[in-house]
Amino acid sequence: MKTVSVLSAKDQIEKVIKLLIPVPEKLEIHELLITSEELTLVLASLQSLASCPVCGQETRRLHSTYMRTLQDLPWGSLRLQLHVQVHRFFCQNPDCKRKIFTERLPELVEPFARRTNRLRDALLTIAWALGGEAGAKQCAAHAMPICASNLLSLLRRQGVSTAPTPRVLGVDDWSFRRLQAGTLLVDLEHHRPVDVLLGSDEEVFASWLREHPDVEVISRDRGASYQKGAMKGAPQAKQVLDRWHLGKNLREVLQKALARQMDALQQAGEEVKESKQDQPTAPAQLAQAGAKQRKSPRRKAPSPSPQRAWQLALYQRVHELAAEGKPQREIAASLQVQRQTVRKYLRMPQFVDRRHSPSPSQVEPYRAYLQQRWEQGEVMIKALWQEIQQQGFTGSYGSLRNFLHTWPLPQEMVASPSSPFVAPIAQRASTTRTPRQATRLLLCEPEELRETDIAYRQALFRLAPSLENLSTLGKEFLQMIKKRDDQMFFPWLKRAKASPCEEIRRFALGLENEADAALAALTEPWSTGPVEGHITRLKLLKRQMYGRANIDLLRLRVLHVA
Repeated sequence: MKTVSVLSAKDQIEKVIKLLIPVPEKLEIHELLITSEELTLVLASLQSLASCPVCGQETRRLHSTYMRTLQDLPWGSLRLQLHVQVHRFFCQNPDCKRKIFTERLPELVEPFARRTNRLRDALLTIAWALGGEAGAKQCAAHAMPICASNLLSLLRRQGVSTAPTPRVLGVDDWSFRRLQAGTLLVDLEHHRPVDVLLGSDEEVFASWLREHPDVEVISRDRGASYQKGAMKGAPQAKQVLDRWHLGKNLREVLQKALARQMDALQQAGEEVKESKQDQPTAPAQLAQAGAKQRKSPRRKAPSPSPQRAWQLALYQRVHELAAEGKPQREIAASLQVQRQTVRKYLRMPQFVDRRHSPSPSQVEPYRAYLQQRWEQGEVMIKALWQEIQQQGFTGSYGSLRNFLHTWPLPQEMVASPSSPFVAPIAQRASTTRTPRQATRLLLCEPEELRETDIAYRQALFRLAPSLENLSTLGKEFLQMIKKRDDQMFFPWLKRAKASPCEEIRRFALGLENEADAALAALTEPWSTGPVEGHITRLKLLKRQMYGRANIDLLRLRVLHVA
């Protein structure tokens, strides 16, 4: 049983209590009950005059009193509960529907509420910052217990004020759930979010623009949904393409073009490797005297990816049906794929998986050395790891193990301890480039590249002359964006449409279809950079709310911070 101490209002502590309670001039302190976990403060209202909440007429005619129980801000680690005795009054207006009403204490608490205003504000501050689950844990740690659902209900009731329609609007999409996207709208002049929409199709964007007709400028990426939505919802607004997305789109175009030149990429790497074989080498020896004989590790070939195998079979079947003379529409219907997929595979002279461009391993620069040691019979991964560490390798043992675990064992393997070996420095550098790496070589100036990269690019231009024209067009386009030179735009379009590369021609035709928006990107200062920053913050808020991130709560938190 809890021990209760009772302090009367005649004690000196009354002065301290009056400093801590809200609106002390309207409340009288009767007593304070203290337990090990909670304080209970008994108060009484001093008001003798009240106004009817319906008709507003003042009255002094008292009906009765009753006790309201309220939760207030804690005192230290103790919860504080207020028992406030308030009055009921008669409304003396004969035409008023309300005959009896309870007096209001707006500075202390809202009508029918069970928490004081200052406790509600403190809970809302935590809820806006942390959300439901994390906010409830933080409130419990500060003697303000509340469940996550009630905390989120407070947010919903509080709501946010409607932002004024921006003059310059930035728009971009974000991922809400799997296969479901959303749209974030940002006022680019004031750098604050305006609205969060569920859906990224043109109708969602167009309907919002129809409700806000004062938008004058729209900054967007090259997505077709926002382009069509802006034309439908705000045909009077000026559209501006984002410069960063233009550069990104160009790099993607070059990467697709280089993916069709895999033979040239590999052959250029072989030529660079052969040209470096005659250069002087530096010895790198690692003596392991007395090392114990160990069994050879067991390895098996990696299982092929089912997705890649299906794509390869589909690619072959598309070419077989095309060789029989069937049109693309019939091929797409028989294979149950999109016509764009059929068209993409027919353009490929050989199958290329474009789903991703894997990053090269840290071990790749040491491939030539490892292959030579592997053929000599050294298959102990730890020994090889120690050897390449002597040559400057800074990666982990696990990265080397993952790199070598699919290599087949030599035919005549000799499980011998490691022996000193000389490794050529020239073979440390990776020779064959991925399409993504080669894209960087095409867009960089010669003074920004190493000698090996320059030799590789020259070999690539010699094997595939069309790539030199692609490199020139790409660098000119990036310089045009960097300098914001709108005079270069149409001459560049003309040269790009005459390029032998199909990908760059399609890119130029797409820009020509939205030439006004592309020119505005070179003359206007607006971009979707602030939108990307707010999307990053939106993702943080979404993950912070665990599985409770419904679109209404997410919208409230995003707009409240703004």
